[in-house]
Amino acid sequence: MNISRAISQVTFFRRRYHQSWMCLRISACVVLTAAFSLPQPAAATDTTVRMVTTLGTIDIQLFDDQAPITVANFLRYAGSGYYSTYTTSQGAPAVGFIHRRATINFDGVSVIQGGGYAYSDLRTGGNFVANYVGYSHVPTAAPIQNEFSPTRSNRRGTIAMAKTADPNSATSEWFINLDDNSAALDDTNNSGGFTVFGQVISGMNYVDDIGNLTQVNTTDPSFTCSTPCNLPIAALNEVPVNNYNPSTGLDPSNLVSVTSIPNVISTTTLPGYLATFTTDVDMTFGYAQTLPQSISTTLLDTFTPPPNKTVQFNDGILRFAMTGVVDPTGRIVTLRNDDPTTPNHYYAYGPTADDLTPHWYDFTFDSTTGTGAEFVGNKILLHFVDGQRGDNDPTVNSIIHIGAPVLMTDTVTSTSSSGCSIAATPSPMRSSGDWIVVSMFLAFVALVRRRAHCDRN
Repeated sequence: MNISRAISQVTFFRRRYHQSWMCLRISACVVLTAAFSLPQPAAATDTTVRMVTTLGTIDIQLFDDQAPITVANFLRYAGSGYYSTYTTSQGAPAVGFIHRRATINFDGVSVIQGGGYAYSDLRTGGNFVANYVGYSHVPTAAPIQNEFSPTRSNRRGTIAMAKTADPNSATSEWFINLDDNSAALDDTNNSGGFTVFGQVISGMNYVDDIGNLTQVNTTDPSFTCSTPCNLPIAALNEVPVNNYNPSTGLDPSNLVSVTSIPNVISTTTLPGYLATFTTDVDMTFGYAQTLPQSISTTLLDTFTPPPNKTVQFNDGILRFAMTGVVDPTGRIVTLRNDDPTTPNHYYAYGPTADDLTPHWYDFTFDSTTGTGAEFVGNKILLHFVDGQRGDNDPTVNSIIHIGAPVLMTDTVTSTSSSGCSIAATPSPMRSSGDWIVVSMFLAFVALVRRRAHCDRN
């Protein structure tokens, strides 16, 4: 029950039926006690992504709940490294870069655009063609549904998905608005506006710096590369460059590269779906992986399901590591998975305070330690406190975790409470806002009572 709603119901009850102050106090205690005893839903948490570029670091707050399809799509590309560093299908290392500073050629609006192209600098030789730089579009998945909303307008500092005239054509490319482009981009020839799915909250000065760079057109006949390359590419006609010398030609060091997005990482689960992890911007993932079948089988041999329950590890067993300054109150890792089988529980594997031998244990949120898993919409929020349950690494400011989202179902029908499917228990109320509301309500009751007493006198 919502606390504010509970208070309003109590007040209405008293006014409508003219009950005594004693009844009001009793009913208030009953309703508020019930409200506090019920699990309080977790507050929605928008993801913040840190994009490290060669010109500076840009932090972007994503609108998880307002544009869930677009945010999940962006994070899948980011977690796979396609916006920063990845390995091409030929085995070559590739680096993403800001490939467009659009002005007149983009309906007169002003944006910087990325997420589309990467370069492979093969001048080091090895198993690749020596002394060569290759430019190519990043791998793309199927287009996504457009989620444009007039409440999320293309104003300065917002990030949106690039698309064609087809509203549902966006794949990997995104842009950041340098100016208020709402008049041009919120409704484009009735083809649907460009979906805004986030806002730059730090580093807009670096976005402006990129926007102020010189632009080169790789399709110009006079354009040259400093090293043999496969340019020109038609789409690379407004590339922002830094310290560019036309007489020596374009070098990858002139590009604004996205060197890393350290707080987003993905791994392929056993059935072939993609699990994407995000954490606070001051945490950096070291790795994320699905444990090999041989190791998973060994660990699952030690798992004992609860009585009358069937537990399915549909996504395999996941392992990840991250470092950074772990706040005493903990950090949250958000897990998204495109597997259509929706998990309803989460188990962790490792030592706990009462059993130092690694073992499986229920990782439902525990208010005492501030750790555990919450299910919020299509996301799993994993709460970690350095050195507490869920953290298998004793090193300070470092967290290593092994766990698995699972589908838990009943195997025996029972009328007792033990026969019910175990669902994730949301975390207890942690927001000070509800306590403020309660305090104000009690103060209001006292004031009205005092006033009524004065009126009687």
